[in-house]
Amino acid sequence: MLRDQYIKFSLILGLLLFGFTLQAQYLVSGGSGVPMLAKDDTYNRLQVYLLNGVSQSEIRYTSASTGTHKWFRYNKSALNPESVASTQQGNVSFVTNPEEGYGYFVEVPGELSRYVWIIDYSLYPAELRSLDLSQQPDPCAFLKLSGDMTMSKLLYYLPNGIPAELNRQFEVTYQTLEWSENLGLFSQKEVIELINGSPAEATVKAPLCDTEVKVSGDLFARHFNMEKKIVSGVYEAVSVEVHGFADKMNTDAENVVTNSVADLGGSAPVEIRFRAVANDPVAALYVWKIYKKEVSSQTLVVRFPGEELVFTFDKFGDYVAELEVTDRSGKCSDNSYSREIKIVESSLEIPNAFSPGTSPGINDEFRVAYKSLVKFNGTIFNRWGVEMFHWTNPAEGWDGKKGGKYVTPGVYFYIIEAEGAEGKKYNRKGDINILRSKNVENE
Repeated sequence: MLRDQYIKFSLILGLLLFGFTLQAQYLVSGGSGVPMLAKDDTYNRLQVYLLNGVSQSEIRYTSASTGTHKWFRYNKSALNPESVASTQQGNVSFVTNPEEGYGYFVEVPGELSRYVWIIDYSLYPAELRSLDLSQQPDPCAFLKLSGDMTMSKLLYYLPNGIPAELNRQFEVTYQTLEWSENLGLFSQKEVIELINGSPAEATVKAPLCDTEVKVSGDLFARHFNMEKKIVSGVYEAVSVEVHGFADKMNTDAENVVTNSVADLGGSAPVEIRFRAVANDPVAALYVWKIYKKEVSSQTLVVRFPGEELVFTFDKFGDYVAELEVTDRSGKCSDNSYSREIKIVESSLEIPNAFSPGTSPGINDEFRVAYKSLVKFNGTIFNRWGVEMFHWTNPAEGWDGKKGGKYVTPGVYFYIIEAEGAEGKKYNRKGDINILRSKNVENE
């Protein structure tokens, strides 16, 4: 029961406060242009207004009550206010020509006081005289702004006497390049970054292309159509960003024994095309390096200067391909791209029978099953030592024909010599049976 009454009381109080917010409010006018509400501090019930000059200015207060309005102002603390002359008409009162650098408030019986601080912005302009980009402590990551830029602080005081400052905001505009994952390329992009406080010591992300830099603001001045702008000379970019690609060029034959190796690597020989895309012309020097991983070290296999490299992996082992791209000045580089390649050990399995011409597509060719064979030489003979078939590519096989006709079913013999990617030698001899129904005619 008590809980329900508490909820009901809270709702009523909230509605009353909401009604007060709607009815009791300040309106500031005057100066050149429309005054700007630069800060609305609801916690301290304080609004900070900027005016462009205070001539013919006015602070108007609309109350929820027709009770007597008493106006005060404070310089540093509302605990030590001084009264201010005002005019009241019903539930509305106002003061004219308020002095800048003061907080104003109204006391009305039954209402919680709220405060307005007045700043004459024309007295505190931001001066942007020059922009210097020549001194860059970390040009690979950031672009540091410096130059001749001065501005006074826009200070005000909270009702409790605590000093506070309005943060000026400036816009820094420059060009850069943006990577598109879908298109696989860079495109031009304009960047607009907001800087709080003076831009003279601000930093932005290093651009990826040569660009001018523009500083404009502050944004308070923009409100009064007093915005200042300054543009640098052309900044020569040095920051590098590279994106690498690695694509397996060859496809495993049907008789390669499958394994769990990812898209790169697998059964040797594996031909891989490595390709780099960077922010040219800032990126100038491309170097690909391929290492073979050893037990406690890495052995350099190939070093290639260029954007694209095609390399054939024909040795067993674990490899890593690394890319480094350096800018035209030699200050910055990007070596973030690397790919691992695993070349599996070899194997060779030889069938002992097949049935050419009997069931097309099913066991109708004599093929070995293999992995990572880099050398291969095979020959098939009949029982009298006559060569029936010879092949040097383990992906190929014998269709059971000689001179375009199926050979007689029966026993044939093979000799196979091969070498694996790890150097293992294979010397195999054996017999194979050709199985075929008698009603299958020779072609």
